[in-house]
Amino acid sequence: MKIFQAVILCGGYGKRLGKITLDTPKPLIKVRNLTIIEYIVKNLSRFGINEILLLCHYKHNLFRKKFHNKIYYGVKIKCIKEKYLMGSSGALYNAKNDLEKNFLLCNGDTFFDINISDLIFEFFKKKKLAQIALKRSISKKRYDTFGLKKEGNIIEDINKKYNLINSGIYILSKKIIPYLKKFGSLEKKVFKKLIKEKKIFGKEYKNEFLDMGTYSSLKKLPKFLDKIFLKPCLFLDRDGVINKDTGYVFKQKNFIWRKNIFEFIKKYNDKNYYVIIITNQSGIGRGYYTEKDLFKLHVWMCQKIRSKGGNIDSIYFAPYFKNSKFLKYRKGKKMRKPDTGMIDKSKKDFEIDIKKSILIGDNVIDKNTAINSGIKYKILQFDSELI
Repeated sequence: MKIFQAVILCGGYGKRLGKITLDTPKPLIKVRNLTIIEYIVKNLSRFGINEILLLCHYKHNLFRKKFHNKIYYGVKIKCIKEKYLMGSSGALYNAKNDLEKNFLLCNGDTFFDINISDLIFEFFKKKKLAQIALKRSISKKRYDTFGLKKEGNIIEDINKKYNLINSGIYILSKKIIPYLKKFGSLEKKVFKKLIKEKKIFGKEYKNEFLDMGTYSSLKKLPKFLDKIFLKPCLFLDRDGVINKDTGYVFKQKNFIWRKNIFEFIKKYNDKNYYVIIITNQSGIGRGYYTEKDLFKLHVWMCQKIRSKGGNIDSIYFAPYFKNSKFLKYRKGKKMRKPDTGMIDKSKKDFEIDIKKSILIGDNVIDKNTAINSGIKYKILQFDSELI
């Protein structure tokens, strides 16, 4: 239940934006010193995506110059050129040899601020060819609309009775390739058939959505980005909160999950919080295990949480021990809780609304860390309190 690849549709001309896109493709428009694509990549990187394909046509050389075979936010990017404008179905068909078994597909000019791990979870639960994130909207003029049956099947809105629009975020199986057309759109050429065969599912999300396809919506983009990237954060201690504290845990076989922790983390993901782990790991400084050992454990831990529909945005750890035989592990006192070094670093990496954030721990050190950082503190006493 892993998805590491995302595919972004970037081939369009953006004609509705007039002069703005004469020299600059829509996804390369800059807002607050970053291109729209960079914001999308930054967000996708939070959910374990480590490879992105940009499907380009209009001024493809500009995409290639900036992104091809480069790494942004830990994500390697590859540009694939469409010789002709092929539509979303054709662009995907053109990239078929580079697709992984399962992948995320999204538009390069829309932003939907959802818990992507939940969409991936729904995809693997349904075991079909496609899962779409849907958004309720009053306006239906520019969008393909759908209705949902109780079991989650997507039905096409032929009579315009529904107002669930396609948000432009999908999880797809590579098995969709035989359904693809070399030219045309996924919605009009492919999804109709998948709907009839009940091989496509959808889920409605109520999160913030913006389509940057018109001048009026583009004007809203700076405030929209400010709003969606500034989030409260759920800070979690690790040992005693995520897993039972049995002492210097660094191996999977010794990692015992706390009861209900998956549901608890996902609840805050769905409420649009960042979820960040801050953990003292003096076992590294003491020589009991290495940073590599810890990294391996944390990769496994995050993948397990994502497989349940939750997400960890980042993990900060303090490996320091004042009497370490390794000089580099003696100097980081300010990083260790109850000092605020790990939280200070997270504030540089993420736009965190500290006033609305929460720190959950299991001892007085965590409480003092929260007090020192000006964050609300909750102590974890019983597993039943997690829900």
